[in-house]
Amino acid sequence: MKDTYIRLWGLTVLCVLLMQPAVAQQTRKFPEDSKLGELTAVSFPQFTIDGMQFIMGPGGQIRGVDNLIIMPSMANYSGLIRYQLDMTGHLRRVWFLTPDEVKDAESQGQRLPSPQRRFLFF
Repeated sequence: MKDTYIRLWGLTVLCVLLMQPAVAQQTRKFPEDSKLGELTAVSFPQFTIDGMQFIMGPGGQIRGVDNLIIMPSMANYSGLIRYQLDMTGHLRRVWFLTPDEVKDAESQGQRLPSPQRRFLFF
């Protein structure tokens, strides 16, 4: 009987270990009307994306690279994002992108925002 439990336990551990890479490679699916942008400033509820000011609409969500919801007070990120607007032009959803998601967007031919040039005059 003890031998059966050991084999069952070993089989369970083996299944979990074999399943782990499949779970780790899941990609997020973004809505087709979501846009790629560069987030440069966050002062909730105002966001600066590609130099334009947006306001987070009611019920808006901010999702991190792990796809978990981030509280607005903790959204101190600047970089490439995907965002979706509602019918009134307010932000509905914001996703912080992983480097792999940025590469996927490039390979699909989507335009990545170019960094703004800054000139210093002395």
